[in-house]
Amino acid sequence: MAGKRTVYIGTWENRSAPKGSFQEAEEATRKYGVSVVGLTHSRGVNMESIRIRIKDTTLLNLIKKFLKAGYVDDGILVKPDTGTPQGSILSPMPANIFLHYVLDTWYETTVKSRARGYCEIVRHADDFVCVVRYADDAKRIERGLQTRFNKYGLEIHPTKSRNISFGRFEQENARTQNRRANTFDFPGFTHYCDRSRKGNFKVGRSTSRKKYSAKCRAMNTWLKAIRNQVKTKEWWKTLKAKLRGHFQYYGVSENYNGIVRFYKFTLRVVRKWMNRRSQKRTMSWVDFTKYLDHYPLPKPKIVHSFYVSPVR
Repeated sequence: MAGKRTVYIGTWENRSAPKGSFQEAEEATRKYGVSVVGLTHSRGVNMESIRIRIKDTTLLNLIKKFLKAGYVDDGILVKPDTGTPQGSILSPMPANIFLHYVLDTWYETTVKSRARGYCEIVRHADDFVCVVRYADDAKRIERGLQTRFNKYGLEIHPTKSRNISFGRFEQENARTQNRRANTFDFPGFTHYCDRSRKGNFKVGRSTSRKKYSAKCRAMNTWLKAIRNQVKTKEWWKTLKAKLRGHFQYYGVSENYNGIVRFYKFTLRVVRKWMNRRSQKRTMSWVDFTKYLDHYPLPKPKIVHSFYVSPVR
């Protein structure tokens, strides 16, 4: 579980409480937020949490060996003393078990029973959102997280932890205080305060700047490398799958412009690298559009709608 971890604590001001999905919980985030990054854990504590659910000694020994295994970085074998092997396909499993024991169970049995108002947690892999109604509950949870993490060898990054205001009054408060309204990223989306057509508060979402840049770089690098390795009809299938995957994840309410932007970027770099092939005639935009008519790519669309349509 090496690397960055993010936590957000928020207050809830709505009678309709979410029941577990990230989409519902993040819409409920209101006034207070806390981000915590840079968590690491000890292997001994991790094995202790794993033994709670797993009794098979053979499997436990295998997991223990896996935790001690290192990884190769630039030809050098690295064996860290804490955490799980970086980049291993099995790393999420013990990390998830560890977080379930240290965070999920503790939050359900201890934090909720002591909260004065509504209190909920939603975890997405190593990131999670805590939603509470009252500010004093948010502050107590912040202190409790620090104590809980210290007990199990987790470290909270001192400079990257922050409290933010967020919710239906945030835009008004930001104008009064002569500052920009706060936003937060979770997970892969930037969440910001927005208004509906009727002027009501809602949570806006867009692909985070960091994720968008990374996706664009990855697409450009892949197209540059693949264009001369196989025939176009072969890598075109993979390109379609990549676009479908992007729309499946980022095609959520409020983010249509974000996926359209990525789609247009992809078209530009596809045409660019197709024109860089040797002994091939340069393809104009008119010709490229005709090519897309014969070999269409998936179009941007909202796959996950957070709003229920009225029954007609």
